[in-house]
Amino acid sequence: MAAVNLIGSYNYALVALSVLIAMFASYTALDLAGRVTAAGGWTRAVWLLGGACAMGTGIWSMHYMGMLAFILPIPVAYHWPTVLLSLFAAILASVIALYVVSRQKMDASRAVAGSVLMGAGIASMHYIGMAAMRLPAECRFNSFLVILSVVFAVLISFAALWITFHFRDERTGIGWEKLAGTVVMGAAIPVMHYTGMAAASFTPSAPPADLSHAVSISTLGTAGIAAVTFIVLGLALLTSWVDKRFAAQTLELQEEKLQQSEAYLAEAQRLSHTGSFGWRPSTGEIIWSEETFRIFHYDRTTKPTVELILQRTHPEDAALMKQTTERATQDGKDFDFEYRLLMPDGSVKYVHVVAHALSDKSGSVQFVGAVMDVTLAKRAEEALRQSESYLAEGQRLTHTGSWVWQVAGREALHLSEEWFRIYGFDPEEGMPSFEKRLQRIHPQDRAVWQRALDRAIAEKSNYELEFRILLPDGAVKHLHTVGHPVLNASGDVVQFVGSSTDITERKRAEEALRQAQADLAHVSRVTTMGELTASLAHEVNQPIAAAVTNANTCLRWLAGDTPNVEEARDAAIRIVEGGTRAAEIISRIRLLFKKGTSDRELVDLNQVIQEILGLLHSEITRHSVLVREELASDLPQVMGDRVQLQQVMMNLIMNSIDAMKDVDGTRALAIRSQQAENEQVMVSVSDTGVGLPPEADRMFDAFFTTKLHGTGMGLAISRSIIESHGGRLRGAANPPRGATLSFTLPTQVEAHE
Repeated sequence: MAAVNLIGSYNYALVALSVLIAMFASYTALDLAGRVTAAGGWTRAVWLLGGACAMGTGIWSMHYMGMLAFILPIPVAYHWPTVLLSLFAAILASVIALYVVSRQKMDASRAVAGSVLMGAGIASMHYIGMAAMRLPAECRFNSFLVILSVVFAVLISFAALWITFHFRDERTGIGWEKLAGTVVMGAAIPVMHYTGMAAASFTPSAPPADLSHAVSISTLGTAGIAAVTFIVLGLALLTSWVDKRFAAQTLELQEEKLQQSEAYLAEAQRLSHTGSFGWRPSTGEIIWSEETFRIFHYDRTTKPTVELILQRTHPEDAALMKQTTERATQDGKDFDFEYRLLMPDGSVKYVHVVAHALSDKSGSVQFVGAVMDVTLAKRAEEALRQSESYLAEGQRLTHTGSWVWQVAGREALHLSEEWFRIYGFDPEEGMPSFEKRLQRIHPQDRAVWQRALDRAIAEKSNYELEFRILLPDGAVKHLHTVGHPVLNASGDVVQFVGSSTDITERKRAEEALRQAQADLAHVSRVTTMGELTASLAHEVNQPIAAAVTNANTCLRWLAGDTPNVEEARDAAIRIVEGGTRAAEIISRIRLLFKKGTSDRELVDLNQVIQEILGLLHSEITRHSVLVREELASDLPQVMGDRVQLQQVMMNLIMNSIDAMKDVDGTRALAIRSQQAENEQVMVSVSDTGVGLPPEADRMFDAFFTTKLHGTGMGLAISRSIIESHGGRLRGAANPPRGATLSFTLPTQVEAHE
């Protein structure tokens, strides 16, 4: 017995809902296509994927509304994994559609390929969705209607792509064209679905064996699918609307910026004295910017022509102007030249004209370019040439040469005339190579010079050093050079610029000054000793007189009838002690008179202090000065010149005695030694004298003195000695009266001359 086909019917409310969803999805597709087209980069990918999901959801929802609208007299369930697969097919078809319509161009081949792929995706969605049905019936398809539905899917896709591509740029309102396209697409898309549904026929059969993952769709479920679809499509439209609003605001801002940019350009042309122009030789048409009119001193209402330009051209440059314009007209090539303008008031302007040739579709040539008023630049060039002349003369007078050399290969890029004179090279022979320049460096200074350059390159820093050069005639020059690095965009050192100064005369003067200072220091010691002659004579006379007395005593003990050898021996011992003491005093005096080079050794400052106090004992006694010694027992030794440090102590103590000798009251002198911070020792001399002078900030200056017969060199020399030892000499007032002079010296590092 032949099987009887099941007769189905349609719920026309759901059919209408499916068509409505199709129209809504179509409108969403039209709107999203415009956003995908306008976007770029990652934003385009996000819009493409999100729009495809929304559009695919709409197409899929229309399809299932159509299937749910078809009512059979048997229960129907749906295999939900297969349903999701059909949704994926719908989204894939939407991705293809949005990608095709968002391109800048859509020719016939792209339209056909896109419609075939999109139609195949929609057809796949439909028949995969049909395969998701689980019912006690067997489904058969009419081949003709199946093929017809696929053809409809391709044709409808082609129409949808064409409508979407042409209506995607609608910006304001809903757009009647877009609305019409929405109705056409929304009505056409269900045609394929219902054609495919008509191709299926159902005959009763046994219930399906496997109903796992199969679900039945209730009325509530149908309403839920519709609601979710409208929400998704609504959110897509809302997002698109917000994006369009932002895009419109951005466009307005861009238009404002464009207008502002044009205003800036006009202002920039005015400030830079650069005008723009366009020239079409075939018609003689010339277009000038506002600044070009200003440069030529023509009114804006004047129509610019070549003849008008020639009227402003300086007579001496008219031939050049004509030749350049004629050659440009014939060759149609770029041109770049300078000429002068003779203004109505008799003033002369220098202008620089540069133009670029452009060809239109007809082959006609036109020029676009700029005219720059370079009068100030020309004057600046003339001033620069004069300045370079002055600079060369200044370098000659100051014996300073400038240079530039690049790091790669150490090749010299610039050497001034004075540099050639200093180094003894001939400028006519060109720039000397690095090897030749290196040969000029004194052999004993090459290593130091090379290390300074290598360190400056490695650290990208300035370098400054003094060195000697040895000229071919055997002459030696002292140079002081300063270099500054030039970095490229990557931060690498590519060049060094700097100067080299011939300081030979200065070095000679410094040597002479050092010798004079040494002589002056010696004279100062001699002068000081001259002032102390009486006191020192007393110091020497004491042990000599004692020795004479002891000698007489010794003779007397030996001249008796019975010589007293023991008493004579004691007297002889006292004679030796007195002679030794006199010899020590004379030795100290000789050291202070010593003249020669500095001899550095480890020095005990406490011993130096006691030696000077021994020499000045009579002076201290004569002026009734009370001396208090506070010397640290664990005081470290310092590296220094003993005689120079004795001279400093003598000067400080004598200054304190001079400050107290005319003071009524207690005359107290306190001498302290102690360890200070930073591995230093400190020695201070405090007195109760008249204190520091009002010009205390000048007391270490040479030739400044408050004494009636003073030289003003004592403290200046003392400060120079202390600083040469790496220390510092200071002065401060003592309340209520008196002053303290102190100095610090390092204990661990050797001081420099």
